[in-house]
Amino acid sequence: MNLLAIRAAGIAGILGAICWTIGDILLVGGSASPEQYPLLLRDYADRIPFKALAWMLPFDEPRLAAGAMIANLSIPLYLAGSWHLYQGVKPAGGALPFAAFALLFCANAWSPLGHASFYYPAMVYKAIPTLPDAAHPSLLTLGAQFSRMQAMAWFLAVIPLALGMMLLCATILARPTRYPRWSAVVLNPVAPLLLAATGAALPPPVGLWFFAAVLNVGFFIVYALSTILLWNGGRTFAR
Repeated sequence: MNLLAIRAAGIAGILGAICWTIGDILLVGGSASPEQYPLLLRDYADRIPFKALAWMLPFDEPRLAAGAMIANLSIPLYLAGSWHLYQGVKPAGGALPFAAFALLFCANAWSPLGHASFYYPAMVYKAIPTLPDAAHPSLLTLGAQFSRMQAMAWFLAVIPLALGMMLLCATILARPTRYPRWSAVVLNPVAPLLLAATGAALPPPVGLWFFAAVLNVGFFIVYALSTILLWNGGRTFAR
């Protein structure tokens, strides 16, 4: 076991979570009301399937682009973090640890498209109020097409990510790993999200930021705890 590599991969996971949190805040960390954008959020609301639009309307194009790109460029950090988590459960042996790693690695590899694709329907819909009425139907159709693609890409990443974390948790509970059994309470898809979601109750804009980035704040908690537990290599905990 290369202890230095495990530490570095854990830190990479933490940094990846920070970068993706920033990307979420830049991309979908706002709030708009129908009174502010009546055409999009009231008149055309039933023709816009893109549910994140109200969180993105207050932001200009450079901010949205930065939010999309920072996550895209920092995904290698999350890929390294997936390997770090795998090292924690590797002593369990068998297929479970590698299956969890494969799910996490693939989910993270697919996630940049799911994240960055928020940019495209938002930019299409943001253009509608600036153009003649005759152009609106075509843009609404294009925006809906982009929205469907965005939803597919997002779920393609999130579903295996959740399954991978569930399998990681099950492995910790069922077999000897380098993690203590109690860590399964945190290293699962639910507890970190609940902890992160408590920040959404804070006053705006901080509460909006926590809401936007809840998934990646949750992974910050996961990688921080895992890095602490494996800093000195952990130890094999018997069932």
